[in-house]
Amino acid sequence: MPHYFLNFIKKLLFLATIFSVLRIFFLLINHNLFPKVSITDFLVGFWFDLVTAAILFIPLVIIELFPNPFRTKKWYNFVLKTIYLLTFSVGILMNIADIEYFRHTSTRSTGSTLTMLSYGNDLWNQLPSFIQDFWYLLLLLIGTIWFGYFFYGKYFKPKVEKVSIYKQSILFIIASLLLLSLGRGWGLRPIAPINASKYTIDQNVPLVLNSTFTIIKSIGNVTLQEKTYFDSITLQKWVNPIKQMNTPGKLNQPNIVLILLESFSVEYIGSINGDSVSYTPFMDELAAKGMLFTNCYANGKKSIDAVPSVIASVPKLMGEEFITSNYATNKIESLPKLLKKVGYESAFFHGATNGSMNFNQFAAKAQYDHYFGRTEYNDENGFDGTWGIFDHLFLPWTIDRMNAFSAPFFSTIFTISSHPPFTIPDSLKNRFHSGPTKMHDAVLYADYSLRIFFEKIKKESWYNNTLFVVTADHTPASGSPIYFKEMGNMHIPLIFFHPKLPSLSGISDKIVSQIDILPSILQLIGYPDPFFSLGNSVFDPGKGYSVSRIGNKYLIFGRHNFLVFENGKMIKMFDINDKLQEKNLLQSKPETAKYLKNKLLAYIQQYNHALITNKMTVD
Repeated sequence: MPHYFLNFIKKLLFLATIFSVLRIFFLLINHNLFPKVSITDFLVGFWFDLVTAAILFIPLVIIELFPNPFRTKKWYNFVLKTIYLLTFSVGILMNIADIEYFRHTSTRSTGSTLTMLSYGNDLWNQLPSFIQDFWYLLLLLIGTIWFGYFFYGKYFKPKVEKVSIYKQSILFIIASLLLLSLGRGWGLRPIAPINASKYTIDQNVPLVLNSTFTIIKSIGNVTLQEKTYFDSITLQKWVNPIKQMNTPGKLNQPNIVLILLESFSVEYIGSINGDSVSYTPFMDELAAKGMLFTNCYANGKKSIDAVPSVIASVPKLMGEEFITSNYATNKIESLPKLLKKVGYESAFFHGATNGSMNFNQFAAKAQYDHYFGRTEYNDENGFDGTWGIFDHLFLPWTIDRMNAFSAPFFSTIFTISSHPPFTIPDSLKNRFHSGPTKMHDAVLYADYSLRIFFEKIKKESWYNNTLFVVTADHTPASGSPIYFKEMGNMHIPLIFFHPKLPSLSGISDKIVSQIDILPSILQLIGYPDPFFSLGNSVFDPGKGYSVSRIGNKYLIFGRHNFLVFENGKMIKMFDINDKLQEKNLLQSKPETAKYLKNKLLAYIQQYNHALITNKMTVD
């Protein structure tokens, strides 16, 4: 066998081996998320690593194996080495970044991650803090690239040899066919991330996969298909997205302030989790005055999922975020759009750098009248150095802007501080440093900022005629055995509060979600027209549900249970109070499981149809 051909095969195997070594680092950092790991997971993982290396090597096979007379030329071998090391570096970068990013998203990165990073300057603004916090990943990246460079120079040296054009051509054809076959797989359909679920338990699928593979396979690949689980009449009985409020509202054109708290999990909120130590003393006070929902579950795992869920009642039910998908230009219902019809002025406030996660563009699409970000704040003394304007400065500033609005108005305020790198102002660091982690301190600071906001807003003449809705965008990474499980990983707060509406108080354990906020607000104000919403009002007497998709897993909460559905089958089901998810109820409660499965399938069918046909509005 010619030396150059063997070199090519060795390079392929070397890259696949490096992917597998990085899987070990991935497991070491995230070991608490994968309590049951076997050698089979690594063997199957190596297969996916070979597939990934084959995909990356498809361009290289043309450059390196196509018959040519330059194999011993220095310039040719320099080009080969440069292209290989660039391919090598890009491939490992994706995997090393996910070692930490996975803790926040609970899934391997996809093509939409790259799209999201391209919005605004978030990546460059946060890069210094990322390097500071995750310096060991930078060392791992540099060390791995150096090792690849060293290994190439020592073991992949060219050799003078004579090989006929005929033999070169045959080897080129064989290698091309092998790479194409390996990269595609040998089944009827090309190999995809979902194939990993055949060889491991669902919890270990992200471990078996590698991030380079999931990104490559997802780029430009999220196209929904029409589903026919139910006929049209049966489907409407399961999930009817056209809503009509037939009861008079409790509030007469109140101002509405919707607050989205960055990365706020029930893990930190004593009024919900029952812990003796709470990191949200003000939110606990607010919960005692308002209507607290203790079983609210997010419809996604990222901020970019939360905004369409809360504002437009569009959950995360596909492999890509709605804002970055092919369907982002679809017509949607939204709170500012619907409220505009009944006389509301609207504004979206986000203290981050304008363009962050494309929120300013989505706000325009949702028909907000105004957008206020770091640019509009226009005082860099309040900049945290990474993410945006400190919450304790930005939140009170929003009140000054709202004072200029015509009543009634609708404002959405998105906080930023409880997010890596968890920066706290120097003047307040001594006040917020007692938590076990930086995240706990950041939550204390964000809660303090919320207190300042309410202390100021109470002095405004329009305060007593204002409805406040407080929730979170998603949960953060957690080391807790409760909150890294699927249920705890989606568990967020939801509070409705009005200073002059005593009936809007109490505690409810009804299952609700972010997509329920839109119809709930419209019910409270007595919105007169029909509208599209995949959620239901939290004040409806019926049972509530929450649906979402994380990676290839669909989650549905309902009937006091939680079901995981993947690859066309039910995986597990737990009682909502089984926080550690220890007792699988699939066998003991088959009727409940079947009901939740059908409910989920109805959501998926309605969701896919609405996006495919561009019918998420009532015209």
